[in-house]
Amino acid sequence: MSRFVTALVLFAAAAPAAAQVKPTPLSVNTPADEDEPHVSSSGLALYYASNAAGKFDLMLAQRKKAGQPWAPGKPLDDYVRSEVDDRSTFVTDDRRFPQYLFFATKKDKTSDNFDLFVAQRIDANKVFNSPTPLNTVCTAADELHPWLSADGRALYFSRKTKDGWRVLVTKRKEASGAAGFGEPALVEELPADFHHATLTPDGKKMYGQGPVGEGRWGLFVSVRGAKGWGKPEPLDELNHPEGKKGDVSPCLSRDGAYLYFASDRPGGKGGLDLYAVPTAQLKK
Repeated sequence: MSRFVTALVLFAAAAPAAAQVKPTPLSVNTPADEDEPHVSSSGLALYYASNAAGKFDLMLAQRKKAGQPWAPGKPLDDYVRSEVDDRSTFVTDDRRFPQYLFFATKKDKTSDNFDLFVAQRIDANKVFNSPTPLNTVCTAADELHPWLSADGRALYFSRKTKDGWRVLVTKRKEASGAAGFGEPALVEELPADFHHATLTPDGKKMYGQGPVGEGRWGLFVSVRGAKGWGKPEPLDELNHPEGKKGDVSPCLSRDGAYLYFASDRPGGKGGLDLYAVPTAQLKK
């Protein structure tokens, strides 16, 4: 275990007990794994990954008004579905077109790692077209968990390195489109295995997942200061002490008001289930 991971685990273990908040389970949950939730800008489309069909597929659940339960999720067939695992979605504003879908896939049976791809659709009545790889990002390692900054110029993602999962960022001059990203850089101030970044609209707060000991994961938050990102702090009031895997895959709503995540905590439908909690209930 690296010194960064050790520090993160010890920090989590040393944190004082906090009153537990009770997140709301989402209506799409099933006995299969539901993971990596991502809510569109309108708040009316929920993308997530499910292994109900024997591999991870991208799923789409919809609702007519914010606050309503989600309708049952359906596979996002379009042109993005492959014969292998597809997961880790980020979609640009679903009220502006063309719209872009960033996601991670092994693409075909000959690949042994996840790469980031992007697909486009020209209006709400069309499907996403055939995806293309983000060539400046893709390597022989796994790349997952894309998150585009609110201004569209910075793409954060996770990469599996020899030190563990790390957060990287690639930037571009243009604020829209599918391409233009440069060579990614490691976010060095963030420790190893803190990853799966999701940012508030102002870009000053980052939620992610990190180790909490005994092979389990928990949710953390890092605040950006003058010298960069601060030490991730565990969300003790949200992380559940039970569950084989723990609490993973954080995703903020676009206004930052809700944090969505996956967990195998007791009381779910089975495997990983999706939950949401108002960020106002989390520590400042």
